[in-house]
Amino acid sequence: MNKLSELFLNINDGENIILERDTVYDVRPEDSFQLKGYFCSNTAKRDENPDGTRYTAIYLDNKRNITIDGNGATVMVHGKMTPLLFYGCENITVKNLVIDYAVPTMTEFTVLANDDGIITIKINDDCLYRVDGNRLFWHGEKNENGEYYWENECNAPKRYFKVFDPKTEFSRDFRREDLTFSDIDELGNNILRCTLSDRTVFVNEGEIFQTRNIIRDQVGSMFERCKNLTFEKLRVMFMHGLGMVNQFSENVSFINCDFTPKEGRTIASTADFFQFSGCKGKILIENCKARGAQDDYVNVHGTHLRIIDVSKGEKSMLVRFMHPESWGFQAFSVGDGIEFIRWDTLQSYNSAMVTSYEKVNDTDIKVFCDFIPDNIIIGKDVIENVTYTPDLTVRSCDFGPTCGRGILATTRGEVIIENNRFRKLWGPALLIEDDCNFWFESGLTKSITFCNNEVISCNIGKTWEGAPVIQVTPKIMDERFKGFVHEKLNVTGNRFISAPYGKHTFCLEYLKDAEIRNNFFDGEFVINKKNTDNVIVENNIIG
Repeated sequence: MNKLSELFLNINDGENIILERDTVYDVRPEDSFQLKGYFCSNTAKRDENPDGTRYTAIYLDNKRNITIDGNGATVMVHGKMTPLLFYGCENITVKNLVIDYAVPTMTEFTVLANDDGIITIKINDDCLYRVDGNRLFWHGEKNENGEYYWENECNAPKRYFKVFDPKTEFSRDFRREDLTFSDIDELGNNILRCTLSDRTVFVNEGEIFQTRNIIRDQVGSMFERCKNLTFEKLRVMFMHGLGMVNQFSENVSFINCDFTPKEGRTIASTADFFQFSGCKGKILIENCKARGAQDDYVNVHGTHLRIIDVSKGEKSMLVRFMHPESWGFQAFSVGDGIEFIRWDTLQSYNSAMVTSYEKVNDTDIKVFCDFIPDNIIIGKDVIENVTYTPDLTVRSCDFGPTCGRGILATTRGEVIIENNRFRKLWGPALLIEDDCNFWFESGLTKSITFCNNEVISCNIGKTWEGAPVIQVTPKIMDERFKGFVHEKLNVTGNRFISAPYGKHTFCLEYLKDAEIRNNFFDGEFVINKKNTDNVIVENNIIG
């Protein structure tokens, strides 16, 4: 086992671990904790990680009152890993730690020249590749058996491209099928001259191609069924698969953390940075920096499970994870409150308490309750665990260019988003959804305050009609429905600058109340509404 992981083999409650100052701890899948049964929301499909395998450098299982002081040390990942994994822990602090990848699983290259479809590219020095005729392959380092940890052809089916312009800091989509070559010449120093099969493909000199394999078989780190976790002064330079995944945990704080790419890179995560699935208590993200994601920065949600069968006699239901990237994990505890949600209107129509549960298979759970209503639409309606719905505070953070959205918030707890900067995001700065037919991410919101933030050139990808910077769009399937899903949104004291399509647009749907006060817009301000009647707009300045 590697030097770092050995420190955590026999750790006891109450211990403080101080790593060697500024030391680089090299960790590999084969010499770290090799775990099974850790299934993670929003990640791999069943055929991509069927037994929940995690390769982990720092592993804590049911530990209490532990501080890990990185002391400026670096966890250097080789291969693909989930560097930190905590399960069932309480009162854990991790601080002053750096996490990086020796060879990131996202490859970057810069276009040096385009001569009528013959492109010269410079591959980042920390990315590995090989050329086979007219085919280009990306790969990781070799393991102890002399085999690559991972390898993908440049335009393989599960690779995804974005193209980043370092001058404008905007990104654009690129079809992987267009990066096919009729000839490749190696010029040395990671420079290739490639003849595009279709020499009319749009490729600009100076652009940076970012490419990733979309399989989320490992994640940035994973924390499940924990309580009182604090992360201070983390420096995370790259995360594979998904970011920091917090699952059914209570009270989690990220303070003074830096999630930006290492110098020379433009990407720090293949997907979300902060993922909170089915958490409760208080979530705090304060004074953090994040830049270079190919998905969202913050995503807080629960999971709708579909009701497949009901036994009134034994007061039980068979419920199912529906999205192929969320399955296998423990979604309930005895005593949890649940609500029954109508599939087409997202309306709660009854509630119950979980008395027991049992896992049937990877996707199905048998849930026993103190009450089963009569009017369930079996095979359509869903349940939501309403005990695990946290408060969220995101304060004084700097969210730089990304290929995703800023903050996705679908929680019944109080949400406060204040004093942040959102700059050049692919999607809106704030997205509030809720659905039980697509991603199955729950649920309704009661109070969201978005105040004193600066929003600059957001929704550059025009991800929704009108490219809104604030978007409230629960997925209602019944077009006749005239009610509300979300309760109140307060947008006050913000500065909205440089709308990429000429208008600062809010899209508000199925929202009961909205107050938009004392904001500054440097251009035209538009509200697109649907089933949102009580909107107060006061004292805004249109510059």
